[in-house]
Amino acid sequence: MAPSGAAQRTAKLRFAPIVGAPIAAATPLSQRLSALAKEKGITLGTAAETDNTHIMKGYFSALPDGNQTTIIYVWDVLDPAGTRLHRIQGQEKVPGGGADPWSTVPAKVMEGIADKAIQGYLAWVSGAKT
Repeated sequence: MAPSGAAQRTAKLRFAPIVGAPIAAATPLSQRLSALAKEKGITLGTAAETDNTHIMKGYFSALPDGNQTTIIYVWDVLDPAGTRLHRIQGQEKVPGGGADPWSTVPAKVMEGIADKAIQGYLAWVSGAKT
């Protein structure tokens, strides 16, 4: 798939700070995003760099739902000016409920969300229909 490789080489992706998830949930997510992006050949940028092609901003909510918790996530892919170019979204359910729904969310679920975010980004940047 030449277009995908070419798109990956020309795109430079920066992750914005995660919104809505506590540090305990955001840490495994962020670590997996970084590791998977590097594994897939995505060039990563920083906030200090001015040549980022795309910025991915993640928004999270964890809602108690009876004896389980629903994690809702939205990733916006933005251009450097902040205009949304693409959206990746979904939800995951995990067993357990309670006053703090985030306390029931295992790291592997957040890592799985990172996998879906990178897969969605790669599909979009390579021109595939998502």
